[in-house]
Amino acid sequence: MNKKKPTNIALSFDIEDWYHTPLVTGSSFSKYPTLEDFFQQNHEESVDCITEETLRLIEILDEFEVSATFFMVADVARRYPRIVKALKGSRHEIASHSLTHQSSIDAKTKQPIVSIDDWYQEQVEAKKVLEEIFETNVIGFRAPNAVLSNWMIPLLEKIGFQYDSSVAFNSLYNKTNVKLRDIPTTPYYINGDDLSHRTPATRLMELPWSNYKITPFLTLPAGGGYFFRLLGPLYFKRVLKKALKKGDSMFYMHPIDISRKAIPSENPQNRPLYWINKGEKTEKNFIRLLKEFSGSFTTCKEVFLKHQKR
Repeated sequence: MNKKKPTNIALSFDIEDWYHTPLVTGSSFSKYPTLEDFFQQNHEESVDCITEETLRLIEILDEFEVSATFFMVADVARRYPRIVKALKGSRHEIASHSLTHQSSIDAKTKQPIVSIDDWYQEQVEAKKVLEEIFETNVIGFRAPNAVLSNWMIPLLEKIGFQYDSSVAFNSLYNKTNVKLRDIPTTPYYINGDDLSHRTPATRLMELPWSNYKITPFLTLPAGGGYFFRLLGPLYFKRVLKKALKKGDSMFYMHPIDISRKAIPSENPQNRPLYWINKGEKTEKNFIRLLKEFSGSFTTCKEVFLKHQKR
């Protein structure tokens, strides 16, 4: 008699600093259109809100003997040597979070804000940079700001990525260029047209973000990050317990979520609650989550391998 394999939570961290966030750079509503524009007007030694924070997260993971995936902006790998030193050769997986954290499409119109060819070349370079710096094979991708378009799917396959973790299905927002429907909370091979699990016809696996279905017409976001800071561990405990009954799930954070530093004020009027509960409170809540789901957390790669078609 075959025993059912235990379900896991793919734990990941998006390694980006405050100036990579969409209010500051890389989106259709940013103060600075690109990262290059930001550095043309700011010192290279801008406030670092992620080095000590990433090292602290690694320390916490070591205490709990947990391995995780670090979705790294390649520009961060070039600028933050202490983070590279701590992760290189460690138990943790390195995956790509793009070259500069530039979004691909306009948040409202869903039209490309960079050419598709430029986007492709940037992802090729990001993968190459990360593989050279960390001396490892990078097989995972997460789109900046979770903005994923269906035209990316064949290009991600062409580049050599084997899984993506960007689809955030919920009733409050849609960061794709298609109408999302029939999106499971467990890993699936992705359809290159509507991003669903139906007739995938691709070899790219999707590790979708968790969500919480309240009614047939209301599904709340529950991937982590901002919503973990906003809604706290009790909500996510409920979400993850429900998700794990269906299969493997996903949870993510940013190092900056536990930062005690004051974030430089750039374009704050657009999202006044953007940094709610940042700092010690979220660090303690994350530790509570690790204790609650002890033995369940692993890397995105390990979850991918569990579901990979042989």
